[in-house]
Amino acid sequence: MEYQALYRAFRPQKFSDVVGQRHVTKTLQNAIQRGKESHAYLFSGPRGTGKTSIAKVFAKALNCPNEQDGEPCNECEICQSITDGSANDVIEIDAASNNGVDEIRNIRDKVKYAPAETKFKVYIIDEVHMLTTGAFNALLKTLEEPPAHAIFILATTEPHKIPATIISRTQRFDFKSLDLNEITERLEFVADQEGTKYDPNALRYIARIAEGGMRDALSIMDQVIAFSSDEVTMEDAVMITGGIEQDELNDWLKTIEDKNTEAAFHKYQQFIDEGKDPTRLVHELVFFIRDVILMKHSNKITEGTAFVHTENEILYKMVDVLNDAMVSMRFSVNTSVHLEIVIVKLIRVLESVHPSANINEASSNEIVELKAQINALQEKIEQGIEVKEKPKKTVARSKQGFSIEKIERVLKNANKEDLVKLKDGWPGVYKYIEDKGLQSLRALIKDSVPVAASDTHVLIKFDNDVHCELINQNASKKEELEKLILEIIGKKVQVVGVPDSSWKQVRQNYIDQHRSDIQQNQSTEEKSSDIAKKMFGDIVEVND
Repeated sequence: MEYQALYRAFRPQKFSDVVGQRHVTKTLQNAIQRGKESHAYLFSGPRGTGKTSIAKVFAKALNCPNEQDGEPCNECEICQSITDGSANDVIEIDAASNNGVDEIRNIRDKVKYAPAETKFKVYIIDEVHMLTTGAFNALLKTLEEPPAHAIFILATTEPHKIPATIISRTQRFDFKSLDLNEITERLEFVADQEGTKYDPNALRYIARIAEGGMRDALSIMDQVIAFSSDEVTMEDAVMITGGIEQDELNDWLKTIEDKNTEAAFHKYQQFIDEGKDPTRLVHELVFFIRDVILMKHSNKITEGTAFVHTENEILYKMVDVLNDAMVSMRFSVNTSVHLEIVIVKLIRVLESVHPSANINEASSNEIVELKAQINALQEKIEQGIEVKEKPKKTVARSKQGFSIEKIERVLKNANKEDLVKLKDGWPGVYKYIEDKGLQSLRALIKDSVPVAASDTHVLIKFDNDVHCELINQNASKKEELEKLILEIIGKKVQVVGVPDSSWKQVRQNYIDQHRSDIQQNQSTEEKSSDIAKKMFGDIVEVND
């Protein structure tokens, strides 16, 4: 006997063989047992979920003389003729190629004749949504008043294209996509029956790739077996489907997590050179991020997995980016370009997040320093040494994380000339940072502007309060920015940050508190507004 594809060889021959769809098979069995068969049924659902298979099993069960509990015997002549397609009273029609009025009129003319061998004449019309409007109208009257010996089973993947007048004359069953475990168990059963060695993870991978379709899963498995000489391995399954192994996928996503655009593009190009399908890669990315989200919610985090420490809101945004890409790629000629853009978009989503890790690092450093001081004091007490240290002056610090004392130190020696020079050079600082690819520093000073300057200090206003706190507390970031300012404007200065939300009040308080001291060094004719202008520039408002 010639070889049969797995999806044909293991096609369900009884209701009990059907994977999933319990709500359909149970209803049909009960109808047969009680003799309450309807004259027309509509089976709708995704491809490869058992619509035509159940239709043929139902036709056998209706006509089988040895039917038991609504199940056909599959041994009698009628069952075997329906199975091999030679039964005259069970007519299968492909509406995709027989969608005209004439074909349906032919059915209408012949349906009135009684069946020759069986109890019921069963018409199975596959892809019924492909019928023309005229064909549907021709079918309508037959469905409304069919002869008692005729049963129609309409199968479709797109029920929304069927007229409501047709649907209302049928019993409708909506087939669901099969569960991952259901498909995996069926693949294991088929592999055991065929005597094929398999990796359970490979079968589960094939089941996931099939996206709820049993026929697709069996076809992929058949292809892998043919390639790998009667063995199903993960490596072969990944290669046949154009997918990517989990470890490789994780390494690729780690380059994206690290915002290493060059490495991410290099890895992606390697996948394309290996013949990977860009559309499949996008699907793999969605599944990976989905698994990470579930991993985090179940508190079963595996260290070393990409994005496990990324905020959930960011992961949701990344999934949105991937979903948009899948829609665009469906109608695109060059899908590879879309995925390249997706890589950049994912990195941009990650860059939009404030690097809170640096704040945590700064806080950890402060804790370590405080612990060291406490340990030193304890050692002195144990040695009997009297501790007489001059208490350090407490630096006034607001809730936003900036020092009033440091700001006053800048304002005390501030002058307009240095401020103008720094403002003119500030775009150069930002451009230099951008050209060098210093992404974290670029994000910090993106919405910042110098507001006061002297020979030794510069006061920078930040729109984001958290960015201000970070530049004040993170010594490495502060030093990095100071070096860049030195390269651009030729001055070594110390950077002090102030948030935009507090700057006006801090500036006004300083002017009010030091008005008398400043005016002593100015002529009696010089007004306080002139003093402020000298320090901060021309755009200033002073309220007495």
